[in-house]
Amino acid sequence: MHAVQHHHITKDILAGVIMTMLLILGAVTALLVPLPILYYRIKLGRKNSLIIPAVIMLMLVFLSRGAASGLLVFSGWMFLGFLLGECFELRLSIEKTILFSSIAVFISGCSVLLFYSNVSQSGIYELASGQMKLFMSYLMDAGLIEDAPDQLVHMVTCMLPGIIAATILFVSWLNVILAMPILKRNHLAVPDFGSLDLWKAPEYFVWVVIGGVFGLIVQLEPVFLFSMNVMIVMVLLYFFQGISIVSFFVKKTKIPVGLRALLYWLIFFQFPVNLMVTGVGFFDMWANFRTRSLKKSGNTDE
Repeated sequence: MHAVQHHHITKDILAGVIMTMLLILGAVTALLVPLPILYYRIKLGRKNSLIIPAVIMLMLVFLSRGAASGLLVFSGWMFLGFLLGECFELRLSIEKTILFSSIAVFISGCSVLLFYSNVSQSGIYELASGQMKLFMSYLMDAGLIEDAPDQLVHMVTCMLPGIIAATILFVSWLNVILAMPILKRNHLAVPDFGSLDLWKAPEYFVWVVIGGVFGLIVQLEPVFLFSMNVMIVMVLLYFFQGISIVSFFVKKTKIPVGLRALLYWLIFFQFPVNLMVTGVGFFDMWANFRTRSLKKSGNTDE
């Protein structure tokens, strides 16, 4: 009996390693690296699931040949998946699950960068600026941009904290949303997050947005750059709220699966559409689209 159980654990670990590596090798699928780590954290438990990222890291060290940036990104995504699994077991709310995991990954990444900058005797800004110049050169070679002036590189480099924070939050949210039906389908424990299509950001966030807009108007570079970082995160949060509103009405109107897929594709990949969804999420603070719909249907408990 023990041998059979050990065989199943080994098989699951191997499957986790293969799936994670396949996701890492993809350009877009790399955002889903936390998903198998989260899944096997719930299925195998803490100790056995740690074998998967450990094996992946050894493989990446061998394959990357010293590409520190790639190692940092993928180790961060695997760490995120593990933390999400921990929060799932603690039955935290979806806000705390995403927020705590994202903050831990963000702080860990900053700590690694600080350590690396001390070892290389270069400032964090110089390291980030150098990577940004390299990235801009790739874009110019691909013909996506014509020029990358120093002022543009400086501005984008200073906006990296907000961009990175928003990216971690988005990846956390995406993997949590995808993990829940997969865990349910495999009869694994899933926390009760309530009805996610009724989720909304705290109302006081509106004042953060107002303060951010005011900061963008002020003609002071430090204030402007700080406000830009704040607004990047706030835009993402209201995009989440907009998605929950869309999900609410999609479920309420029983739109066919094919049209749902097309709608969500437009939301994620078409710029004017996702901007509109973000606007809907923001103005929902006053319009209360879902509450009005529930009142009209005579069912406030849905």
